[in-house]
Amino acid sequence: MKQGTIESTKARMNRETEVLKAQISSLEKQITTEEDKSRELEHKSKMFSYGHYEGDNQEKMLEMLNEKVEEVYRSCIGDNEANISTLQMLTNIENRLEELFEHIEMMPQEKVELAEKAKEKERRLKLREEKKQQQKLHQEERVRKALERAKADPKVQTGKRLVFRSKPPEEQKKKTDVVDKSNAEDEELAYYFS
Repeated sequence: MKQGTIESTKARMNRETEVLKAQISSLEKQITTEEDKSRELEHKSKMFSYGHYEGDNQEKMLEMLNEKVEEVYRSCIGDNEANISTLQMLTNIENRLEELFEHIEMMPQEKVELAEKAKEKERRLKLREEKKQQQKLHQEERVRKALERAKADPKVQTGKRLVFRSKPPEEQKKKTDVVDKSNAEDEELAYYFS
């Protein structure tokens, strides 16, 4: 009877141990996911706090962006007479683009291709002109600098030019000659007297 109770107790303890091990592993998984979330949130908060400290810079960037959008709006749609917001201007530009794309799709394909080629040619010519203009400006800058160098007073060196001292010659080792002579004499003596 005691044997049966011991065995049932062991089985129950083993089941409880397995349940506890499963709970431990699930808790460890939850801990790692929570730590990952924590790192991600910390990273996001650093990003947002960085933007918070750079408020003046952000305002300047938004102002520049608004100016660019307004410039595109004027070229695509017309003047901003109603003083609409930047977001509304972007929406109007997007709608206008969709209308133009639909209009292009209804046009004959040959006409569209010719217009695209003409625009591409115009763009290349414009780039070429800009490149020539930049080269011309660069050349003018080089000429201006050369003239400035030519007009500038030459640098007159006073005194002797600095020259580094040369390394003194190494002393000839005479000991090796003495050793060689004594070796030669020993060889001669050995040759004649042996």
